[in-house]
Amino acid sequence: MPRLFISLSLIFILFSCTHHLTVSQINTKNIQVDSQTASVDSLVQSVVKPFRDSIETDMSKLVGYTATSLVKGKPESNLTNLVADILLESGIDYCTKLNPTIKPDASYVNYGGLRASIPKGEITVGNIFELMPFENEIVLIKISGKSFFKMAERIAARGGEGVSGFKMGIRNEKPGTLKIGGKDVAPNAMYWLVTNDYIANGGDQMNMLLNPVERIDTKIKIRDILIQAIGNRYKADGIIEIKVDGRIYNEQ
Repeated sequence: MPRLFISLSLIFILFSCTHHLTVSQINTKNIQVDSQTASVDSLVQSVVKPFRDSIETDMSKLVGYTATSLVKGKPESNLTNLVADILLESGIDYCTKLNPTIKPDASYVNYGGLRASIPKGEITVGNIFELMPFENEIVLIKISGKSFFKMAERIAARGGEGVSGFKMGIRNEKPGTLKIGGKDVAPNAMYWLVTNDYIANGGDQMNMLLNPVERIDTKIKIRDILIQAIGNRYKADGIIEIKVDGRIYNEQ
């Protein structure tokens, strides 16, 4: 009986003590997984292969040819101009078919949304997926000139981005000249802007676009439009050649 009492007492003492543990050191290492560290599972390979082959076939489909590498840059570039132009053209085409009373004035493509360059030569579906891996859709918003100017301020502070339909000079990281259709942007006028759903939802610090007068969600994937539009340009004009045209420039 005394032994039982002593044992129970020791157990009680041990479990009643509170220990505060702290992390003093963390050791990590990368484990590379390749054919040398793990053998290929033939069963998994046989299941995956048909899907992989199908995807590779789709991604390698030819969309068009480009005479030069399409690379994004600031204040403007051939790549940002191409994407912004296609976005505006698609918005105009959409309204012509479904909302003929509306004619979009301009488009905006956020610089960070373009994730890869397109090398000189063949343009494949895979190139377009690398350029725009997101599921962004085309959105049209009706905003005031005041909101448009605030958007231009953000673009100017970043040194330029992808735009179409308007011309802007940047002076000391602020908008200088700002014209749509050759006319100065008027604070109380209304303008239709074509952009993506991420930006229309206030993404990338574009909160001035959050509460437009009107909004149209087209449900059209921008990536799909790029593939279609570039393909159409190639069929109509042959090798694609995009140049900068001074739509955004640095003013003295």
